[in-house]
Amino acid sequence: MRRYKIKKRYDGEVIPLMRKFFDIVLVISFIGEMVFFPSSANFVGCLMEVIVWSIFRFFFLKRQIILEHPFSFLAFLSFFLARYIPLPATLLEGKPITYGFEVPFQTFFWETIIFIVASMAFYASIKGSIKQNNFLKNIMYKYHFFRTDAMTLWVMGGIGMVIKIQQLSVAGDVEFGDVDNKFLAGLVYLQYAPLIMLFPSLSHISFDSRRNKFVWLYTALLFITSFATNSRQSMIYPILTILLLFFLYLLKHKISPFRLFSPAKLVAVSMMIFFGLGFLSDISLAMLYNRSSRAEIDRAELFEQTIQTLQNDETMEGLRNVSLEENASVSSYLEGWDETYLSNFMLNRYGNIRVSDQTLYYAERIGFANEKMQVSFFSKVIAVFPLPVLNFLGIPFDKNDFLYSPGDMLYTLAGGSGTTLGGFRVTSLVADGLATFGYWCFPLIFILLFGAFKLLDCFVYYQDGRIIYSTLGLINVFGFLGMFRNSIGCIVIVTYIMRGFWQQCFTFWIVVFLIHLIPFRKNNK
Repeated sequence: MRRYKIKKRYDGEVIPLMRKFFDIVLVISFIGEMVFFPSSANFVGCLMEVIVWSIFRFFFLKRQIILEHPFSFLAFLSFFLARYIPLPATLLEGKPITYGFEVPFQTFFWETIIFIVASMAFYASIKGSIKQNNFLKNIMYKYHFFRTDAMTLWVMGGIGMVIKIQQLSVAGDVEFGDVDNKFLAGLVYLQYAPLIMLFPSLSHISFDSRRNKFVWLYTALLFITSFATNSRQSMIYPILTILLLFFLYLLKHKISPFRLFSPAKLVAVSMMIFFGLGFLSDISLAMLYNRSSRAEIDRAELFEQTIQTLQNDETMEGLRNVSLEENASVSSYLEGWDETYLSNFMLNRYGNIRVSDQTLYYAERIGFANEKMQVSFFSKVIAVFPLPVLNFLGIPFDKNDFLYSPGDMLYTLAGGSGTTLGGFRVTSLVADGLATFGYWCFPLIFILLFGAFKLLDCFVYYQDGRIIYSTLGLINVFGFLGMFRNSIGCIVIVTYIMRGFWQQCFTFWIVVFLIHLIPFRKNNK
């Protein structure tokens, strides 16, 4: 009887459950921070988290918003997570939220401001656009962005997988001018297409759930080949893609987790996650250990080296000890670039707010609205265009001169020690904006985010009262979650608006067009 009441009460209440969970985590973290690490700087950090969570909770964590704007919501969610994760994550590791910080008050103030700006941009992008199809959406619908079938998804997955295996034989990264490999690399994302079949109602396809075992076998193959790339993000991509699709599935059908998982299953899943994170952490260490060889050997050899490292108990124990030592101490920014914050690589990727502290520190040293940062930014805007376009327009431009990140330029101008340009140091959106445009960065970032959110909403179509998600959007669902994490600069958003969105849509259309020409596919309709 008691179990029935739990099911009845929470049936379809996924969002309230999430709110309660985040409420509890924040309250416990706030109290723990003030008990174990009492300081005014840490209190301000906690206050930032309360403000950010309150805005997200009361205005945006709503079922209707997520279902009608899932892809732009996920991009906005990365903004939220970058400012929510630091407090509970550092506390779990026995660190204060200001671990390694040198300008904590400025960091928490500007991070709060930029989140408010992002919130306003997201709100403006979804206001008044409910259940409306614009000109671009109608074109995308006409050219099969919203209509698919199992055969098409399998063919897409096969194309992506073959390209991925081909790319494993390429040593290092694809260089400028290598048009063929550049084009092929842009299609690797198709490998995730078959994962959509685990939740067919999201894309309104007809698929026999009894064939799910083939999709799971394919998922295992994805994980193995992703491991061979020596990329930690590629390794977790298929796992988190499935989890995000599962979340949308629960939300769409108002299914409560309590209906799917008994207490015994929840315990089993928790244990799998616990031990799985340890295994992923070891894989991450082995990948980092062999990463220096990535530019010299092909991916197949790199895969063999990584496997050998994992099998060497002595080497792995040494790597674990080194990792613990590195995360137990941090360097002053005067001594060099140091992004050390969280020891868990997945949490560190989405919650390393120390990146913002460090880049703000250097931004203050060179001064806001720095002229050289502006020149670098506009040069990178030109570099967004493909070389054939620049050549056609008669613009002499060598992209090899701009193989550096905004963080590299910031660090160089601030007099950073050691190798500067070409290190591809990450930066934060607010620090990069202030260093480049000063306070004008806030209206500029608002406009850029508004445009990006609008483009992401083009992957949602409304027809006869139904919400239809684009196949392309569902394939890239995890990529959207990482679009605007805390380690990007303004140029990342500009690149997506000017090229990323359009290029991916174009290549997707080409693939779909060619698949529809396959004779056996027509016979299997």
